[in-house]
Amino acid sequence: MLIDVNEMLSAFSLALDLAENKTFEHAQRTAYIALRVAREIGVSNDQLKDIHAAALLHDIGLVNALADIHTDESLLVKHCIAGKEISGSLPLSPNVSEYILWHHANWDGSGPFELMGNEIPRGAQIVYLADQLDLMLKSQDNGCVDRYMILDYLNSTSGKTYSPIVVEAFIKVQEREVFWLDYNHYNMSEVLSRIQPVSETKINLAGLEDVAFAFAKIIDSKSPFTHDHSQGVLSLLSKLGEYYGFDEETTKMLTVSGLLHDLGKLAVPNHILDKPGKLISSEFQIIKSHPYYTKLILSRVKDFVEIKEWAGNHHETLDGKGYPEGLRKEQLSRQDQMIAICDIYQALTEERPYRKPLAHSKVYEIMGELVRDGKLSPEIFSDLRRIIGLQAAVV
Repeated sequence: MLIDVNEMLSAFSLALDLAENKTFEHAQRTAYIALRVAREIGVSNDQLKDIHAAALLHDIGLVNALADIHTDESLLVKHCIAGKEISGSLPLSPNVSEYILWHHANWDGSGPFELMGNEIPRGAQIVYLADQLDLMLKSQDNGCVDRYMILDYLNSTSGKTYSPIVVEAFIKVQEREVFWLDYNHYNMSEVLSRIQPVSETKINLAGLEDVAFAFAKIIDSKSPFTHDHSQGVLSLLSKLGEYYGFDEETTKMLTVSGLLHDLGKLAVPNHILDKPGKLISSEFQIIKSHPYYTKLILSRVKDFVEIKEWAGNHHETLDGKGYPEGLRKEQLSRQDQMIAICDIYQALTEERPYRKPLAHSKVYEIMGELVRDGKLSPEIFSDLRRIIGLQAAVV
């Protein structure tokens, strides 16, 4: 399996937008502005690819979905440093993580960052302007963009907050009506696909594992009660996969699916995830949306046919009463059922805001009841128990 870089970037930029609770498609609109400006300046094709990637992932350091990150300088620095570290673990050019690190550095050196002027990488200068402009444009609640207000703002901040060359390039770009028509188009994904640089780079399954591990950290760090959840599910899945003798490709695909099964939880507000009491009906409905969003995000990569299903079906049950699709036994693969069982086991053994971790005996009791009710596979549950028992015996 070889994955197109642009498809991967599109998928995970959507995940980040959901996590930030910002206006929908913020990352893609930032990329759109950045690409238009970069092309006006005349950067090289390789640099254009790096700017595209950095713009889509510029807020990858927002691991806790802090919507007000741009108003707190200490959080701003932490977010940029975390963004460099996470993006640096992805199979992308090193320039991408440098652009993300410095994408809030002011041109005149004011603020909490060390660099100023042309010390700031050109890609970071462009992403900074694009990011801030999108936040400003989408904050205009009346839906009517005051272009003169934007120009006044840029003229007053050129040479201070932003690079004069980058500001001049944007001013030229926005004079063309096509820029505003594209920017306000109802489907930014389609618009961006028309202007994004063509990437010949493909990511293999090993590189995809690196991406999955990076995003699993983001997912798990969203709540203190899930800090090891994805890794725990993966550990159980790996033992089951080895027990069943899966080939290398299936094993790697299962690894990616296990790490990303809760990707959609980035769309769930923390006040619901961390609520110490019982969820009300509307809150539970929001929780139940997360596998839907997992599938939605992963569906942006056309070769993720199995991975999307395996990751997104972990709350479906054999009796057709699971969610979000109500799939039945004959519609669920062994891998779907494996992730579902490992997810339940791992969750029950972890602390939650409303309870302490459960003892193994209690976990087996609860899961055994689910098996008897026709919701979980008796075979896979029995095999998991056997593997956990063997592991405990070795320890």
